[in-house]
Amino acid sequence: MPQHATLYQKDVPVEYRDFYLRLAACLIASHILVVYGETRSTFEMMLMPEYYYAVGGSTVIALILFTIMRGINIKLDRKFGWRDKTVERVGMQFFWGLAVPSVVAFLLAAAYFFFRGANILQTSYLRYDFQVVLMQLLLINLYYIAYYFYQQWTHAEKTISQLALLRHEPAASHKETFMVSKGSGNLLLPLDTIAYFYRNGDNNYVRTINAEDYFVNTSLDEIQQQLPEDRFFRANRQILTHRQAVKGYDLMEYGKLEAKFSPALSIDTVISQKRAKEFKQWVDSK
Repeated sequence: MPQHATLYQKDVPVEYRDFYLRLAACLIASHILVVYGETRSTFEMMLMPEYYYAVGGSTVIALILFTIMRGINIKLDRKFGWRDKTVERVGMQFFWGLAVPSVVAFLLAAAYFFFRGANILQTSYLRYDFQVVLMQLLLINLYYIAYYFYQQWTHAEKTISQLALLRHEPAASHKETFMVSKGSGNLLLPLDTIAYFYRNGDNNYVRTINAEDYFVNTSLDEIQQQLPEDRFFRANRQILTHRQAVKGYDLMEYGKLEAKFSPALSIDTVISQKRAKEFKQWVDSK
């Protein structure tokens, strides 16, 4: 199987960046929990201070639970991936994602009632509110499962798109003409009329196949980035040559080469040992 084929099946870590969603969901859920089973209307309850105490306390409890469940899902994702260990993950999700948070929810609610001077077992919490809490915990589990698979799908789609671009990416476009200075004006030279670019002293020049020289107000490094590599080669720090200008080379000591150009050059045409092999391959490939 090709190496890239496994990229589509490999799970990626999910960070679950959803704090504001959790906060909003907890506020809404707390409101539902407080008004559930009440005979008074929502607007009547919103005029009572007790409503805000109850919603505030429920929101804190809900946010703690939601945050705990987020941490549980992150840990389960690392050890029991949904696709790698499906059966184990279902069991772990039920136990750690539903059973344990249910117990925690009950204990937090009991603590809340205790600080308000009431016994949770003597309230209607287990008869009404706890059922709503269980439903909300189930929805939270479904939310994180959906979040997980959505992220996996998004990552797979992005990876496939990147591979498709790499597979069908067109060759980088290069200019087919080069601007040079001629007197007070400028001149466009077709690339195939250029023999080489070279540096002489502090200035850079281009020489055509007809042995005409023109001043170039650009460094050889910048010029190299604009030219197609199959036709131009950086022989050394002073020469950037077109393939058609290379007429051969002589072997030198220590693996160096001395390139022969036409039109001839009066500057150093030695190619270092480090670049010699690449230069020979480039020349021989034409």
